[in-house]
Amino acid sequence: MDVNSHGNTNPQVFVSFRGEELRCGFVSHLVEALQRHGINVFIDKLESVGQDLSNLFARIEESTIALVIFSRRYTESKWCLDELVKIKERADQGLLKVIPIFFNVEPVTVKQLRGAFGDKFRNREWEYRCDKPRTDRWKEALASVSFKTGLTFNKKSNESTFVRIIVKEVEKMLQLQGKFGVIPFSGGGQCMNILALGQDQMGLSRESVLVQENSYIANRIVVVSNTCMNIEYQNRVLRAQLVALREKLHSLNSIIEMSEGVMTDVFLMNPWQMSF
Repeated sequence: MDVNSHGNTNPQVFVSFRGEELRCGFVSHLVEALQRHGINVFIDKLESVGQDLSNLFARIEESTIALVIFSRRYTESKWCLDELVKIKERADQGLLKVIPIFFNVEPVTVKQLRGAFGDKFRNREWEYRCDKPRTDRWKEALASVSFKTGLTFNKKSNESTFVRIIVKEVEKMLQLQGKFGVIPFSGGGQCMNILALGQDQMGLSRESVLVQENSYIANRIVVVSNTCMNIEYQNRVLRAQLVALREKLHSLNSIIEMSEGVMTDVFLMNPWQMSF
């Protein structure tokens, strides 16, 4: 099921990705590179078989870093979207570091649900339209994670170089976490070993907490802003439909008035004139 470095007790890295699209290519190269550097990795190999989702959530909770690989087909998978919600929850609690990776999609495409990426999400959203709380959580998670600082791979990128960059970023995070422990949000969760830190390190930890909290607040603002934009868009659509209906009603009224006028002329016409 999972891919990891056996016997390695290092913190685990969870990789969220669209399996059918990336498993046998980019992700396999990335996992191999991470393992070569002694990094524990988990990827779900049984996504399409119907693996219990709670098992995936448990793996996310065991992890300290999540790599979210946004690709063109990411949003067509409810598995990916549910994973993303769990990843966001852990990140909001300060228990998980997240690196978004934009693989052959522009960050703005993910943030604003544009193009095929957005179309696939809307198709999935329509499929689960009777479970609006779930689709709202998907949308919030997409907005939150995509606005984090990430890495972008495009057609001009070199895959080997890109993989090395990701490995280096993961190693940096693991080194920092090994030095400072787990930094929680003020809302609770796992505690950091404050006694083991010096005064400067404690100041840095407090600063890190503030940065995380500010990031969380900024993400919430973005979610609310996007919701307002969606409402405004829907209002514009409804107003346009209302104008169109008024125009149609006006046209129908004109036709009715013309018909009534013709009928009146017919009834008032001289019978001798009608014979002609």
